[in-house]
Amino acid sequence: MKIVPLNKAKFGMVLAMDIRDTTGKVILKKGTEVNEIVIYTLKKAGIFNIPVKKLDVLKELKKEAENHGVISKEKLDLNYKKIKEVFKTLEKSGDIDIDSVISIAASIKEDLENNYSDQLFVPLKKLKDFDEYLYSHSLNVMIISSLLAIENGIIGDELLNVSISALLHDIGKTQVPIEIMNAPRALTESEMNTMRNHVLFGKNLAMENNIKDPNIIGGIYEHHERIDGRGYLERKKKEQITTFGKIISIADVYDALTSTRSYKGPWTPYKTISFILTNVEKQFDGELARGLINAFGIYPAGTRVQLNNGQFGTVIASNRANKIRPLIKVDHSETIDLSKEHSLRIVKVLDYVYIE
Repeated sequence: MKIVPLNKAKFGMVLAMDIRDTTGKVILKKGTEVNEIVIYTLKKAGIFNIPVKKLDVLKELKKEAENHGVISKEKLDLNYKKIKEVFKTLEKSGDIDIDSVISIAASIKEDLENNYSDQLFVPLKKLKDFDEYLYSHSLNVMIISSLLAIENGIIGDELLNVSISALLHDIGKTQVPIEIMNAPRALTESEMNTMRNHVLFGKNLAMENNIKDPNIIGGIYEHHERIDGRGYLERKKKEQITTFGKIISIADVYDALTSTRSYKGPWTPYKTISFILTNVEKQFDGELARGLINAFGIYPAGTRVQLNNGQFGTVIASNRANKIRPLIKVDHSETIDLSKEHSLRIVKVLDYVYIE
């Protein structure tokens, strides 16, 4: 049992004891699942700390999700370490270990191609330290970009090049002062100009390291351009931006918004996908952006939901064939495939738990 402040209680938590009011009357029984009504009842009774069962729900979710994972946890961690080494070398010497970059990209490409199925769980690297955001972000953007490429029919060597470009998309940030990179505040205009120039720094670093493929360079240089011409550095419009640039711009925004930074909390994947789709043909290419729905579903893995029968659960994998009916691990119960259980449906999105 553990005591949780009411403002940090999550839907689906289970009360470990009977809850009594000031007269001693039981107002909520042991075993009751926390929901909106429970929270309202507790607030009304002036109770702001609650005893909940200490359940290793996340461990259970991870086990279930891994059955549908496109990349293993071991390979995710190994490639994260390799990416960190690539960036550390680049920071010290200005040299890109291109053999390692190709090896990492090929490893991810192989897993995605071999494990892609109708039911998907896409693991992304959870940030452990603000100073290491660049490494986890580069890995995540590579994975997401590769998924978008696959969803849009890009295969073979071109898919490998998408992965390489996405992995290297932010190498220019190694040239940006660390105090700007990790500033826990809004940047000044001068600092913003320096930050925006990371795309130019990255392009130059890539070319200095004998990376000449125009699409790889395009992904590095153009991932902050926008379809409506309001991006940077050149304010290019849709037809002027490479496909790689368009793909990586979507992946970059998705990971940035769903990540915790020194200056902001994370958005849920559900909210992030909604934002990206709302900005189709303004900021993002519509056809490419819709690949996010195919890969992650309407309700991405980790989304906490309520079903029409009153049960709560967590999405553990998307159903590519039926995007509004994912696989759900019901709290303290079985896993349900909504594409087969037609009497059940999602009625509310609650919050989000990070499954890595």
